[in-house]
Amino acid sequence: ILLSIPHATIAQLPLSLQNLVVENVAIEECAFRAPVHSPTVPSSSSSIASHLNGNRPACVFTPPNRTVCFRGIETKRFQAGGRFNLTRWLILCDWPLKSFDPLVLGRLVPRIERLAITGRVLQRLAHDFPPLPYLRMVNITGTRLNHTAVNAFYELERLQVLNLRGNELEQIQPYRFRSGHVEVYLQGNLWNCTNDMIWLLKEQSRQYVDKPTLVCKDWKYTGRPVLTAMEYKRVVRESCLHEEIWNCSCHVSYLRLSDNGLSFHPMIMVNCSDRGFYQLPQYLPGNTTVLHMARNKLQSVDSLTTNEHYQSVQDIYLDENRITSIDILEDTIWLDNFRILSLRGNRMNRIRVYSVEHAIERNPGVGKVYLSNNPWRCGCRFAIRFQRFLRKHESLVADSRNITCYFINDDDGRKLYLPVLTVTPNDICRPSEHNTAAFYNTLSIIFATLIILIFTKLAYDYYHYRKYGKLPWLIMKMP
Repeated sequence: ILLSIPHATIAQLPLSLQNLVVENVAIEECAFRAPVHSPTVPSSSSSIASHLNGNRPACVFTPPNRTVCFRGIETKRFQAGGRFNLTRWLILCDWPLKSFDPLVLGRLVPRIERLAITGRVLQRLAHDFPPLPYLRMVNITGTRLNHTAVNAFYELERLQVLNLRGNELEQIQPYRFRSGHVEVYLQGNLWNCTNDMIWLLKEQSRQYVDKPTLVCKDWKYTGRPVLTAMEYKRVVRESCLHEEIWNCSCHVSYLRLSDNGLSFHPMIMVNCSDRGFYQLPQYLPGNTTVLHMARNKLQSVDSLTTNEHYQSVQDIYLDENRITSIDILEDTIWLDNFRILSLRGNRMNRIRVYSVEHAIERNPGVGKVYLSNNPWRCGCRFAIRFQRFLRKHESLVADSRNITCYFINDDDGRKLYLPVLTVTPNDICRPSEHNTAAFYNTLSIIFATLIILIFTKLAYDYYHYRKYGKLPWLIMKMP
């Protein structure tokens, strides 16, 4: 007897609780674990309990045709004939091995009609089921079964019910059956929705009775309905056939639960790396949040500012292209909302440091920026500003220690590369440039000091006038 909660009740539970119901599915005959002496317990139950001492297989036959076995099958008792040959309903509790060989059923119980197996050791079926012309119900629940072949149950020509709930199946392909309509139950398994089970959407026979209640258990989609995950994967797969990105790959990277808890928002990743693009594609699937465009021939990032398909793109990888500038991103909505910007291995020699810094300070969600392997020019003023920026945001510029800049050696004209983080003005600034910079710095300090003195004198004169009613001496002398 299978103990479970009605299907309609399960469908109404929160996603986080649905599998808790299935995990409590049990086979009643396997629940006896100690001798029973109460006069209210049927004699058959006492007989089963009396065989539970020890670790050897123990089987008990209960008229008219039921046999319950614990820890394996007493093969010799079945081979000896007698009442065990009358078995039509075989229940195997606490199966002790990692595999179960269905071929043994053809030898020991060829007229079996119902089979139930449970036990947390069982992981696989050693063979497909052989022809068993009377077998109508197969119940394998509460095991660690993680794989079943497409033809595992094909030879069971009278099969009506296949119950595989509460196991550890991660993926299945549609089973092949020789019999007519078979009811298949799959809830409570460890479904890995990163695998392809889109066929469940196309399956119209209603064989897979509880497929609306299947829940993903993998790291990416955990807690999400399997059908929902597969539907989004199907839509993304079709969207990726667009002529702009037909040779790219598209994946659902995450399904985010909406704030009201009633729907999901997909987060799409598009990979167009190594595809020979000369410009960013003009089309992306809706809700694309991650875009890989590495090792193409891109020269600009204009589409990030002009194309509405890029509004949702948060992470973009543009490594090893031909990009020379990102100045066009200055004061744009995209730069204020991005999460990851990777520009390694391009052709940039300068950036507007202040615009990138202001964008980072305005953007609470910024994650990482990558800027190494670009031909940064060690101009005196740029290099010092760039260095300050990298030191201030070293945790955000993930490859800051690998960023170098170059200057031309006056003696032989060769390019010399220095780490930006450790470069000094003496390394890169010519004497004239250095002196000019020092002059302007000194002049700035003088002006700042004068401004402070003027405001201090103004405050003093105002205070003196309010308290004594006397104007400053200079004003009194003016005509």
